[in-house]
Amino acid sequence: MGNSFFRFKEFMVLQDRCAMKVSTDAVILGAIAGSTQPVRRILDVGTGTGVLALMFAQRYPKARVVAVEIDRGAAGQAKENVESSSWADRISVCNGDFREFDLAGAGQFDMVVSNPPYYSNHLLSADTGRNHALHQGALSFEELAVGAFRMLAKGGVGWVILPPRQMADFERVAGSAGFFGIAMMEVYDRADKPLLRVIRGFSNRSPIDPPVESTLFIKEADGSYSDAYRQLLGGFLLNF
Repeated sequence: MGNSFFRFKEFMVLQDRCAMKVSTDAVILGAIAGSTQPVRRILDVGTGTGVLALMFAQRYPKARVVAVEIDRGAAGQAKENVESSSWADRISVCNGDFREFDLAGAGQFDMVVSNPPYYSNHLLSADTGRNHALHQGALSFEELAVGAFRMLAKGGVGWVILPPRQMADFERVAGSAGFFGIAMMEVYDRADKPLLRVIRGFSNRSPIDPPVESTLFIKEADGSYSDAYRQLLGGFLLNF
């Protein structure tokens, strides 16, 4: 997914000015994250290319999406991608720091979603945009969890995708911020491979039922895409 653009069934994403290109992580999260409650306002933290904002605008035709991105170049490209889509009137891209956005009284959201940076800061590169996209220096797990908690409407849902070790760290932080786990999906490349990513849904309201748990295998043993992966992304990816 590292080309200068990525074409979906209902929109196209330009990504030549973004440090992080459209990724498998993002498209799985965009297809999985949801809520059993009505969704009228969605916040995408660290939107990058804008792919998550666009996926949610497609999935929730009555919702308004606010996408926050700290990197100026990525935010500019996300705006271009939004403006060329069918949902430009329902998506707003804000270039700025989520920590300041949180303090700006932006109101409450029914869903807050993030594909957050998760590397530690001891391996920073000379590319500032890539550091913002990959490393926690611009937004720590605690800042994301606390900010998301403040901005979620009562009963709202926050979603993140992370590698398993980093998700364990985020779960501890989210619990301290007042979140309760309501859903978990474990993502594997194939059944014979190690756990690749974990997607978690959190709510600020204590759930009545135990968390919903599921497993996704992206590929079959022969390397072809699994039926489950094709079904999940059938509304978005070409040739699915």
